[in-house]
Amino acid sequence: MQVLVATMHQTDASIIQKMNIRCSAVVANQADREEIITQKTAFGECKMIITKTRGVGLNRNIALLAATEEILLFSDDDMVYYDDMPQAVEDAFALLPSADVIVFGIDILKNGMITEKRRGPIHRLRRWNAMKYGTVRIAVRRKALLDHNITFHQRFGGGCPFSAGEDSLFLKACFDAGLKVYSHNYVLGSCCKDTSSWFAGYNEKYFYDKGVLVRKLFPKTAYLMALYFGLHFKRETKIGPLKRLQLVYAGVRAGKTMKPYSSGV
Repeated sequence: MQVLVATMHQTDASIIQKMNIRCSAVVANQADREEIITQKTAFGECKMIITKTRGVGLNRNIALLAATEEILLFSDDDMVYYDDMPQAVEDAFALLPSADVIVFGIDILKNGMITEKRRGPIHRLRRWNAMKYGTVRIAVRRKALLDHNITFHQRFGGGCPFSAGEDSLFLKACFDAGLKVYSHNYVLGSCCKDTSSWFAGYNEKYFYDKGVLVRKLFPKTAYLMALYFGLHFKRETKIGPLKRLQLVYAGVRAGKTMKPYSSGV
């Protein structure tokens, strides 16, 4: 297997040791130069591809294009893996031979403490209950992605016009292609959530961007699904319910042309 890391501004390949990656890896590093660094470790080869590009979807695609192993695990630089992770992931795919995609568990860290344990049972996921999972929990068979030309959307996520959603759109593409998606109860490692590279609060752009995402995820029922974001979050934001609905619906309408948020929507 191989870990595909999306990161920024790394000066060397020491991120491999910091994340406790004990298998081969491809690190896509968005920085201010262009370079490829190859480093051999006790567990395999690490290739760091440094580009001047921006956007998490593009960065994940750069790593994906350079991947070589049968099983790929997507990752961010705030993950620290447990020692047995590579073997456990390979064992999970052996246990589920029909699985093209497996969603694993992770522990969420805040201020150095585990505050949340995200995991599910071993079972098959369907479209309706799989859109909530983040990319760092997802492992795939490389051949399945290549056979169906599945990559990450480059307009959603950190550093992109629309602040989040590349993970949900990736899973949607997997379901659209007929891939079989499972969850597994193994916990990959811990993920630090002290800061976020994209979340700036439940502001106007947040609700607008959710509308655009809903349009892409549920094109036939977008206006109905958008009601959730308009009617919830009253404790998280000072934006009133009518304004929230206006923002989300504006995003739904803009989803057709992919027009980014601007103030005064």
